[in-house]
Amino acid sequence: MAQRILALEMADEQVRAAAAERAWSNFAYLGAWTEPRLEGEEDLLPALLRVLEHAGHPDIVLSALSGEVVAKRLLTLPFHDQRRLEQAVPFALEEHLPFSVEDAVVAYAPLARRNKETLVLAAWARSEDVRAHLEFLARAGLDPKVVTLSAFALSLLVRRAPNGPTPSAHLLVNLDYGRTSIALLDEAGIPRALRILPQGFEQSTEAEDGRGNSVVALVRQTALAESATITPVDVILSGPAAVASDVQAYVGQELALPVRSVEEIEPPVLRGPGADSPATAACRAMLLGELPTDPLPLINFRRGQFAFHGRTGDLTPFYASALLAAALLLMVVLDVSIGLISGYRQLSHLDHQVLAVAEPVLHGVPAPSIDRTLAARIAQSHKRLRLLGGSGNIGSPLDTLLALSRVLPARLRLDIDELTIDDTSLRITGRADSYATVDAVKRMLIQAPVLDDVQVTDERPGENSKIDFHLTATIRDSLAEVSQ
Repeated sequence: MAQRILALEMADEQVRAAAAERAWSNFAYLGAWTEPRLEGEEDLLPALLRVLEHAGHPDIVLSALSGEVVAKRLLTLPFHDQRRLEQAVPFALEEHLPFSVEDAVVAYAPLARRNKETLVLAAWARSEDVRAHLEFLARAGLDPKVVTLSAFALSLLVRRAPNGPTPSAHLLVNLDYGRTSIALLDEAGIPRALRILPQGFEQSTEAEDGRGNSVVALVRQTALAESATITPVDVILSGPAAVASDVQAYVGQELALPVRSVEEIEPPVLRGPGADSPATAACRAMLLGELPTDPLPLINFRRGQFAFHGRTGDLTPFYASALLAAALLLMVVLDVSIGLISGYRQLSHLDHQVLAVAEPVLHGVPAPSIDRTLAARIAQSHKRLRLLGGSGNIGSPLDTLLALSRVLPARLRLDIDELTIDDTSLRITGRADSYATVDAVKRMLIQAPVLDDVQVTDERPGENSKIDFHLTATIRDSLAEVSQ
């Protein structure tokens, strides 16, 4: 089951909507609807409920604040860090606000990065306006995930459109009956000017002071104000007033620029049934903020005290991926388990073979103790082998005695009472005729290649004018050193 996404815009006593379904990596456009406020209805709630009857109950809701209650400003900040942008944007706007920043909801969207600077479009609305918008939608049982600005969403839609063989600037005009939004986009698709006029479009070609003429004049002024750096190559029209067939020709004649409909630049993913006209283009642009890949970075006023805490729909779209992940995990567990079982069986078979071979040699030893007894006897055999001089590179007592016989002369006046040699040390207790003889013995043993750290202790006079002494030394490990 896919997630149903509904984008809403309330303007000019109308509710406009567009819907799509998203399932994992798929995105399917369902259509668009427009419902006006009927005579006798107190507000737009009945029209909104009629839209829900057409579109079905959504899992994700996107809505737009009225442009008249939102102020905007382009800011250039000297860093890219997201955390620093969050902190700096409200303070950068504070001097432009007619009220305290604490009474406003500030949102922003990064537009471009250059060197160490970030260009952002910052927008703010009074908290009471955001609260009233959310309370109205709550009356219809809706809790929007995103509350954005439809004029900015439209500018992003144009920015995503193919720009032809060479980059060019565009003038995007959303013609409504109660207001007009103008976005002047540079060659990179960045909205360098974004104005929302509290004046709608009503074409009047006969009267020079007609509202159509006055709106077109304001559009021309916006373009001329930026003409030093940006020259649009065409005009892109959207909005309910742009539906009439002669509006494009009229606007093009007044502005002396080619005019085309926003439908011509919409991506194929937004092609489908319903009232797919310029009137609902802003809602379709908002839907692109929920694309599975590379969504539009919409401004979102659901921040701070108005942060969205609800669900974004059921999790059934992710059941397939969850099942695949569970199946993969099960296969990994089975593979590891089979490997462990196979290794255990091989080890058990090897143990049985070792016990079968060792049991005749260790006759009378209980089966559970055979492995421990075998290990103890192997260690004992290695020790005896070392004492006999046959254990690889480790020096034996015979090697040590041979080295002593080579460095000690036969006529040395020395009586040895005790000579102890083990795996790591040599200990000699004896008597010499003088202290000089004891020192001579020490020097000779130092020259023995198998000994290290030769020390004489307990050197003292003994019986019959002899000198009693005790000598210790460390035996080196490698026989290779002895042979050298």
